[in-house]
Amino acid sequence: MGLQLILCVEANKKTKTDYIYIKETIEHFYEIDQAEIKISPVYMDSKTKYEAKQKEVEKLEKIYRHRACGNRSVVIYFFDCDDYDIKHEDQVFLNKAKEFCKKNGYEFVWFCKDIERVYIGKKVNDKQKEKEAIAFKQKKLIDHVHEQNLRRQRY
Repeated sequence: MGLQLILCVEANKKTKTDYIYIKETIEHFYEIDQAEIKISPVYMDSKTKYEAKQKEVEKLEKIYRHRACGNRSVVIYFFDCDDYDIKHEDQVFLNKAKEFCKKNGYEFVWFCKDIERVYIGKKVNDKQKEKEAIAFKQKKLIDHVHEQNLRRQRY
């Protein structure tokens, strides 16, 4: 009996920025037995495309379930929403995404205000996101992330 973690991230398949931070977190805080736990990323290319990735998620679930009796998957969607506190449409988006996850039995994770502020403590220009994520991994900056920053409910 195995467990597949399907991690749906906003980044694209080329840069993998958000996935880098999340994978580093998993490897830092948990011991993963790769014979028992499979991690499958799904790249949404944009947070607004989360519903469009549902077929890909379902396909991954089905394939893994059929590999061995008792295999199961947990789907986790990761979002950020920079201006949820000042832009009404961002708050509406978050509520809609959260409801989508609840309706489908998926886990909902929200990085307030964005993933870079949670992990490296600053806002990052779009053109610099890939560079910052790679530096985060190479310099093992996960060692400097305060665990309580990964549990906060508010900015």
